[in-house]
Amino acid sequence: MSFVGGNDSLGQIVVVVLIRELAPLMSSLVLIARSATAVASELATMKVQQEIEALLAMRVNVKQYLLGPRLLAATLSIFCMATFFVMAGIVGAWFGCNFWNYYPLFQFLNSISLSLAPADIFFFIAKTCLIGQGIFMVAIKSGMSLKKAPFEVPIVTNKAVVDALFVAIAMQIFISGIFYLWIGVKM
Repeated sequence: MSFVGGNDSLGQIVVVVLIRELAPLMSSLVLIARSATAVASELATMKVQQEIEALLAMRVNVKQYLLGPRLLAATLSIFCMATFFVMAGIVGAWFGCNFWNYYPLFQFLNSISLSLAPADIFFFIAKTCLIGQGIFMVAIKSGMSLKKAPFEVPIVTNKAVVDALFVAIAMQIFISGIFYLWIGVKM
């Protein structure tokens, strides 16, 4: 990119594409594929086997015992995944820059740090955490919506995946829209 003067704007490209948009989106897809399906099917199976009714009979607060820890785990796991994705993406972008010409790591990281604003960090954290909670709220709602038949478990799980994908993409667009309306597009 140095032959077209792209090294100057490389930090801005990494911030906009990787940190603002790609890391939260890809992490949410991994969370849906791996964890939201597991939560929806686990809660649906617990409902079929009347384990939730047994917990209610023992006067256990199901929201505190089953649902709260899952929401906290979703929030922490999607944030950690997105952070790891950003670090791996920065390393990959640096290797990509060095494919044709030498671009020093310090200069590359400096261009990213100069382009990164506190609002970017705040919205990265808020976006990943809110999307993770939204995904798991959909998975929990779908898992708990099962009636009584065991054949409904895969149906509920598939519904959770489709609904969680819709919610994740809608939240991604909505939060990005708020960010760009509030901060503006700075490239």
